[in-house]
Amino acid sequence: MDNLYKAIFSRNIGLFTESEQDKLRRSTVAIAGMGGVGGLLAERLIRLGVGQLKIADPGAFEESNLNRQFGSSILNLGQNKAEVVFRQIKDINPQAQIHCSDTGITTEKDASLFVSDCDLVIDEMDFGLFKESIRLQRAARDRGIHYLFASAIGFGAIVVIFDPQGLTLEEYNKLPPNVDLNDTERLSVPFESILPVMPSYAPADTADIIQKIIAEETAAPTTSIGVGLASILAANEAMNVILRKRDIAKAPQYTYIDLLDRQFIVGTIP
Repeated sequence: MDNLYKAIFSRNIGLFTESEQDKLRRSTVAIAGMGGVGGLLAERLIRLGVGQLKIADPGAFEESNLNRQFGSSILNLGQNKAEVVFRQIKDINPQAQIHCSDTGITTEKDASLFVSDCDLVIDEMDFGLFKESIRLQRAARDRGIHYLFASAIGFGAIVVIFDPQGLTLEEYNKLPPNVDLNDTERLSVPFESILPVMPSYAPADTADIIQKIIAEETAAPTTSIGVGLASILAANEAMNVILRKRDIAKAPQYTYIDLLDRQFIVGTIP
């Protein structure tokens, strides 16, 4: 490690060894989606010392993002999320190599190019983009790397990690093998895959609300608490996938934390 990198990340040493920190520096992580969780996650990974990031998001900041999204401010409303996050995290570690894209994962080719030369891919695309997520996880499997997603759930968060030799995202979501991604009717995902633990404060009609969110009839309620927790949970699991400091909880297992309910659960999707 050179002197500048050592100076920036010197406070990590003691929790990471010098060789672990160097492994983070040499690692490449791809994050699809720079919204609530994704932008904060990119910032956490840069501060951990990950040396190469790929970030992508076709969306632009709007007023409703100001309550939770890293990079959003009155000054940059209307600007592309990935480009804004790129500028801010590049100032944290100027030596980091960050590839920024303002396009989404819409084809198999997009997914394959996005995961190329990566050690890990993290899916933080908008809720309900099941077709795009399946493409991304398939590309990760083809490359032999882990894929994970983390989501904010109220005042809590969930993360699920997919081993390239293990369960597929289709299997996790109870979808047919090699499902036609253009067959929207068959891309219906069971409620328990989306929300395996029901928070105590969830309204009685949560299942109906989630279906409306998937159908884009309403926006998901969310705060800086849930997305902040989800980004930290994802960063922690990403670090562990790279360094293997403990066993990886692989799908169908999930890790769920809720701060208001004071719950920590490592469960299994039935």
